[in-house]
Amino acid sequence: MCVIPLALAPAAPAAASTVAPPGAGPTATVTLLTGDKVTVTMTADGATSPQVRDERGRPVGFLAQRRGRDTFVYPGPALPYVSAGLLDKQLFNLTELVEDGYDDAHSDRLPLIVRYADKSARVRSSASVDSAEKVLDLESIQGAALKAERSDDFWTSITSTGRSRVAGDATALGGGITKIWLDGKSKGALAESTAQIGAPRVWAGGNIGAGVDVAVLDSGIDPDHPDLAGRIVATKNFVPEFPIFDRLGHGTHVASTIAGSGAASGGVEKGVAPGVRLHIGKVLGDNNYGENSGIIEGMEWAARDQHAKIINLSLGDEPTDGTDPMSLAVNELSAETGALFVVAAGNQGREYGIGTPAAADAALSVGAVDSSDALAGFSSRGPRLGDRAVKPDLTAPGTEILAARSQYAKEGEGSYLVMSGTSMATPHVAGAAALLAAEHPGLNGEQLKQLLTSTTKQLPGMTAYEGGTGRLDVAAANKATLFGSGSVNFGYAEWTSPAVHAPVTRPVRYTNLGDAPVTLDLSASFTGLPAGQLTLSPPRLTVPAHGNAEVQVTASFDGMPFDQAFSGFLTATAGSVTMRTTLSAGQETERHKLVVTTRDRSGKPLAGTLTVMGADGTFEYVSVGATGTATLRLPVDTYAAWFSGDVEGVHGPYSKGAVLMPANGLKLDRDRSVVLDAAKAERVRTTTPDRADVTEASFSFSQQSRIAGGSNWFTMAAPDASYDSVWALPTGSAETDGFAFGTRWRLTQPALEIAGYDDLRAQHAARPLPAGSSRVDAVLAGDRDVRGKALVVRHDTAKKIEDEAAAAAAAGARMLVVVNDGAGRLAPWATSEWGPVDPPPVTVVTLSHDQGNQLISRLQRERRVRLDVTSNPSAKYVYDLQRDYQGGLPADLTYRADKSNLARITASYRNWRSDRVLQARGGRGAGTTMTSLTPAPAPAQGERTEWVTAGIPWSTQVTIPNVISQQSEWKTYRAGDRATETWLSPVQRPRLAGVSDTVVRHSGGAFQASVPGWGDSGTAHMGAMAWGLAQQSLLLYQAGDLIARSDDDNAGLYLTLAPERLPYRLVSENSRGEDAGPYSTSTRTEWGFTSGPVRSGQDEKPALIQLDYAVETDPAGKAGRHADLDVTPSTLPGVVGAGSIRMVTVDVSYDDGRTWQRTRLRPEGHTWRARLDAPRTAAFVTLRTTASDSRGNTVEQRITRAFGLK
Repeated sequence: MCVIPLALAPAAPAAASTVAPPGAGPTATVTLLTGDKVTVTMTADGATSPQVRDERGRPVGFLAQRRGRDTFVYPGPALPYVSAGLLDKQLFNLTELVEDGYDDAHSDRLPLIVRYADKSARVRSSASVDSAEKVLDLESIQGAALKAERSDDFWTSITSTGRSRVAGDATALGGGITKIWLDGKSKGALAESTAQIGAPRVWAGGNIGAGVDVAVLDSGIDPDHPDLAGRIVATKNFVPEFPIFDRLGHGTHVASTIAGSGAASGGVEKGVAPGVRLHIGKVLGDNNYGENSGIIEGMEWAARDQHAKIINLSLGDEPTDGTDPMSLAVNELSAETGALFVVAAGNQGREYGIGTPAAADAALSVGAVDSSDALAGFSSRGPRLGDRAVKPDLTAPGTEILAARSQYAKEGEGSYLVMSGTSMATPHVAGAAALLAAEHPGLNGEQLKQLLTSTTKQLPGMTAYEGGTGRLDVAAANKATLFGSGSVNFGYAEWTSPAVHAPVTRPVRYTNLGDAPVTLDLSASFTGLPAGQLTLSPPRLTVPAHGNAEVQVTASFDGMPFDQAFSGFLTATAGSVTMRTTLSAGQETERHKLVVTTRDRSGKPLAGTLTVMGADGTFEYVSVGATGTATLRLPVDTYAAWFSGDVEGVHGPYSKGAVLMPANGLKLDRDRSVVLDAAKAERVRTTTPDRADVTEASFSFSQQSRIAGGSNWFTMAAPDASYDSVWALPTGSAETDGFAFGTRWRLTQPALEIAGYDDLRAQHAARPLPAGSSRVDAVLAGDRDVRGKALVVRHDTAKKIEDEAAAAAAAGARMLVVVNDGAGRLAPWATSEWGPVDPPPVTVVTLSHDQGNQLISRLQRERRVRLDVTSNPSAKYVYDLQRDYQGGLPADLTYRADKSNLARITASYRNWRSDRVLQARGGRGAGTTMTSLTPAPAPAQGERTEWVTAGIPWSTQVTIPNVISQQSEWKTYRAGDRATETWLSPVQRPRLAGVSDTVVRHSGGAFQASVPGWGDSGTAHMGAMAWGLAQQSLLLYQAGDLIARSDDDNAGLYLTLAPERLPYRLVSENSRGEDAGPYSTSTRTEWGFTSGPVRSGQDEKPALIQLDYAVETDPAGKAGRHADLDVTPSTLPGVVGAGSIRMVTVDVSYDDGRTWQRTRLRPEGHTWRARLDAPRTAAFVTLRTTASDSRGNTVEQRITRAFGLK
């Protein structure tokens, strides 16, 4: 392992929650390929909180990176395989995994595409790979689609090959597998158009594509549409969870653009090739997404089983270099069957935007133009990633295309529907290809592609990277007898010093289908480069009848500007006939070698991981192998680098530490070498006034982009259970702008201490020893008398520690001490994320190899060994600390926390039942875009002191597992502050907080609202119930009319409001059952506010008055019969239209709302105080509160059984 882990004290329960933190944004748990579970939460401002646990619930060392909107989390064991190119990085892209529905809540298995070394390996692997079901055989790429179980068994089966693996080394996968990709999801790439491309002139000659087999792989079909009657000869469904019927409307639109008869329009809205035979494969679900493996299976069915000549793919995934599974399948099937795959370029509307499978060499990639032949703004442009080859190959009409509408689609009405996109351009080309296939049945797919691209209409001002050879002209292609190669790439030349490159020559072949020879006049140029950059030999070429001839095209790189890709055209003219072939070449920018050498604390080579970031935020990520050396070839720039690896810890040769070594300001204007020496690293640690153990720690590097428009880089690593220390390399006096190093610690009062043995871990939730100090005799395994003693055993991997604990308890042992037999600390075993169902029946402690063997040696030497043990079953204090370093790392990396510069919080927990409560606190330091939030035990009923670093924003989450979760706003404390927080107590009711924008109006009139229904009495706490325990209705009224309603456990509204400013009422109705407790059984809150137009690009939060309550209750939630009740109205920061509070009323009921009493209120600052006068027979208090402000905003809130009475 390699990446920052640490570790440090008793394991907290795992972090996955069945209750989403209210207002914090979506929370999801994803089991990665390694079997590790990652729980990730997106907060309102985009911060991400990843928590990583292995299958048994133990913390896992990981590397987390955020680039743009994507968050990647790499568990330590996966890093060498990722950097070696054996694992697709998207397997660890939490953002994509959740968006594709591959989180644990929506998918019980992880879909994969694997490629094998050879056919025999593929056959063998079907029986040898554990915990993965082969769902598809993908012969075209020598691979298969697998569904891996949510466990670590599959990972073990492909990585346990019997060879030792050194952290950081590139290595091989087992089972004959050469690479694993995420089986991601592609989507449809969504307009007078047959005349624009010349199709009617082809029809006039009698060619309608009769008999040509065309496959449409899309979202299904409306088989009963009049325009498709008699055209469909085969259908197959590759997304069985959806019917073949086209409920999206995309597939029917595409199919009719190719083959529609126009019957529903009296023959007007006719497709490009109305005589073809359609083979329909449904590869996109009704949600417009389909797994890539299913699309590959559909390709194989269309090309091999159906013998389709033309295969239309109006779909695509993210941009690639053409080496992804779908692109590989297109290339292989094209070569094998002679089919032509016509593929949408994509709708990203930017350079380097060509998605897969349009990026495939063999694909005929299609961009979109409008009816005036101008490039559509959405049309993806080249060059292709990697080699900068020209894509798209051509363009076709793709805006405002009218074609058949599926009767099953929600959009539109009648028989036709208008759509736009490269999806609409693609079937124009597929239909044109079918017309050519009917005219020239002997041509294969590649020749049809060349014929189409050679004969396009040139579009002045449009580069090849934008529009390929031009806009489709099927009339010209149909009458042509001459065509040439469609595209030539001279490569992207490596930089050398001096910059001298041999010219590169590529052949371009012309084919003459006619009966007479044709002489071509040739010319070639790159856009933006002098004419002499390209030479032709010969410049005049005669192509024999029914034959071929080649011209040699030579590109010179001399004088070609660096760091640019250039496109151009080879033009061949014979009389009125003009053909074009696209050309591309480029020369990379000046580059130099950066050699990084890493050494451990004893001077030996150190393996690990290295990330190097340029000024624009782009980065290289590589593994440093056992040699301790990595060589990178990078453009001239100033770089920041960060290395992490394993070193010896502080407890002896078998202990483990993690070292972090940054190197900033690396100016690479020549070859350069850097040595990162862990011997010069300093320990990163903290000290506290009270004895405390680290229970959570995370470390982050961030680097702001140093150029406008660049990406910022953030990396976070969190501790692993086996490490005892973290070390970092000081960067010296020089500071780097935009660089920050953050340290985050949680420390708690030690649960268990043994004098002289500090490298221990106590099993969470095991039966604790009584609080206080005691002396316990220790004995070795095999001793006949263990009753009341500490039984010391060596760790045996063949035995479960929990079984040994049960045996020790049965023998009467007071404590079980397990000595690790390997490196680092040993976590006894995992508990449930919400505490064990069956707690260990005896106290369990693990000792590291070094200290454990010292104890065993003592027992072997001495007649009697007595251990001095101190037990603290319930921590009385915790520390949440954050220390940030700007610009660099100083020589002293010890954070000395002191009560005089911390803030003190007295936290009171009021669970109405005395069972488990979990608490987590997230901190936000300089440069931080991710925070670590790990729920840990808190008192169910009681208080503790919680110290926090001053000057840092903190947000706290408190949870009763599987019942309710509460979250506070972000709050910053000053040094010396003394604050109180009360959690889970009455009065619980709907409450919004500034931690999230839950009710907001956007520019354009869009209005969205979600109201967390169960905030507790703590100020500005938002609360949400576990799924299924509560019901909520959210209603929006305007002038007495109900205009929107949502009924769900977590109801939400989204609608467009009228453009003028109008009054509205938002009503939240909530109820919950007895499992949630006896209080706040139902609530109804009605907010009155006004809302109007919002400026473009702006959001507006309406002024919804919030009500906070305070009443003194006992741990069971009961108040005195004459207790004071405080009500504090307020509005959230940043709202629009708020006024000052003018009127407050509080009514109370002691019979669940059948009768009411108006209370007398005493204003005290911003609070109104009432006094209860409860009859002896009353058991509960029901509240009805109103408030209004000077701007006309109002609130009325009713809470049934808000709290109990003593």
